Amino acid sequence: MTAKAFPSLEVWFVTGSQHLYGPEVLQQVADDARTIAASLDASPQIPVNVVFKPVVKTSEEIHAICQEANAAANCIGLVMWMHTFSPAKMWIAGLMALQKPFAQFHTQFGRDIPWDSIDMDFMNLNQTAHGGREFGFIGTRMRLRRKVVVGHWQDEEALARLDVWTRAAAAWHDSQHAKFARFGDNMRQVAVTEGDKVAAQMAFGYSVNGYGVGDLVAHVNGASEAAVNALVAEYESQYVVAEPLRKGGAMRSSLADAARIELGIRSFLKEGGFAGFTTTFEDLHGLV
Repeated sequence: MTAKAFPSLEVWFVTGSQHLYGPEVLQQVADDARTIAASLDASPQIPVNVVFKPVVKTSEEIHAICQEANAAANCIGLVMWMHTFSPAKMWIAGLMALQKPFAQFHTQFGRDIPWDSIDMDFMNLNQTAHGGREFGFIGTRMRLRRKVVVGHWQDEEALARLDVWTRAAAAWHDSQHAKFARFGDNMRQVAVTEGDKVAAQMAFGYSVNGYGVGDLVAHVNGASEAAVNALVAEYESQYVVAEPLRKGGAMRSSLADAARIELGIRSFLKEGGFAGFTTTFEDLHGLV
């Protein structure tokens, strides 16, 4: 099996049904859902682990699985599949409580319709065409943001769309605990760079806090000559360096200064556990 791009993360495969169909049908629903979840998990196109969850059949079970997902540190989202009809009012409380992304997988267990043998038992079991529309309706009625993927669970195109969604969900998950360092303030007299750090954290989850440029300068000055020389050598091996910046050039020291600043920034971000940073060219005291 190909290694997962994000082996510590997982999406939960949640299947909707109801008690109306009886234990035999529900057992078949669970077996089919487990098969699909295992296939998705084994697919090299899906970059996270896919975890099968028991079939939800009541409002209480749906609410419980959504609350469980909220509290699960490694769960980045849910893939919802309606194998049979699942009355959508059962989903309202759970979807209102859910705080993680979800995708509706509008698929059918069997690729082809058995026209010669189809009967009511088959119809009762395979109602994605009905249950999926019911689930889609409640998502739209509740104005919920979600991804809808349509296609057979073994089709490459459907898997590719799930791949895109899981990567987006992984990025969302990462941002919920990210920290960003803001060196200096915004550009003077510029409105569009002012920002709102409180609103950003409320809307996106990550925190943005300001730090004095002097805090960064301390890390820049702490970079060793050996580390600076090694990074300059990397520049020269990876990029086309302008003549004045090459060894013996008139501006060679500027290249070393740039390397020292990069090392300082990396050191500051690593020590503080930051995911990124911003700067302003109007506040460079001690760096130039």
